[in-house]
Amino acid sequence: MVTINDVAKYAGVSRGTVSNVINNVKVRENSRIKVEQAIKELGYVPNEFARGLKSQRNSTVVLILPTIWNPFFSELTHYIQLELKQHDLKLLLCNSQDDYRVELEYLSMAKQNKVEGIISISYSDIDPYLESNIPMVSIERFYSDSIPRISSDNFHGGYLAAKELVSRGCQSLLLVGKSSKKNISVDKRQRGFVAYCEEHGIQYELFYRREQIENFETAVHEFFADKRSKTTQFDGIFAVTDRYAQYCIDGLAKQNIACPEDIQIIGFDGARSYRNETLRISTIRQPVDQLAKAAVSSLLGLINDEAIDMEQVFPVEFTPALTTR
Repeated sequence: MVTINDVAKYAGVSRGTVSNVINNVKVRENSRIKVEQAIKELGYVPNEFARGLKSQRNSTVVLILPTIWNPFFSELTHYIQLELKQHDLKLLLCNSQDDYRVELEYLSMAKQNKVEGIISISYSDIDPYLESNIPMVSIERFYSDSIPRISSDNFHGGYLAAKELVSRGCQSLLLVGKSSKKNISVDKRQRGFVAYCEEHGIQYELFYRREQIENFETAVHEFFADKRSKTTQFDGIFAVTDRYAQYCIDGLAKQNIACPEDIQIIGFDGARSYRNETLRISTIRQPVDQLAKAAVSSLLGLINDEAIDMEQVFPVEFTPALTTR
């Protein structure tokens, strides 16, 4: 492995001169040319971390996610990475597994390594540990008035889901979801769904759990099994995420209830596992690319001490697929 000492020896200059060239510090022109030529011929790759320590900056942005076992988070990561690359910034992905202790470790690491900033999707109680001197942007979550937040129009998404089910002939609706006190986005979806039903006199039921459930998939399946024994009373389902929509599809199949022939289902997210994937679940799609671009733009605004919008909400749209008629 080529080191900075190798470059200095090859170029016939001091190690300090090589370091200055790498960090864009002015040196004599002939020395700069020698160093750049040596770097090229030896294939030397500068240590970005060391450069960051010297300049008191690290061209890295930390992205904290609760899990990567979710197409929405994966697609969001993809677009954030592409957007950061446009600004010569690198992405450090931190998968917390919904464990606040892991998130605190990442926050400590970010502080010690002097990263450029943090983009976070977190449902943990980390508010007291946030560092005011590290630029940070939140997606979906409200932390404080000083931290910009980016989100989709979740309320309208729930409202639109109910509207689309009714427009397709559904007369009695069910909402399936799980929330926590820190995840206000799905609460807004639930409120939008209820608002439409009550405004238009639509019969509805909620299977909506706020308490901790170790296995929500099992709970959904058990709910449908119990409903089957009492005769199912709904013909349209809004699941607050696409993953929960899949739980519904699987749970209904166990009761020999077909989708969309017997019951139509709409999820929420519309993320793809790969670029050209054809969506199977009818869904309320979030504009993932716009969320990513806005998050990076807001973070750069904070870094450069520019005026930015502290809250940005982006429109959603219904994308029909195989679970609606």
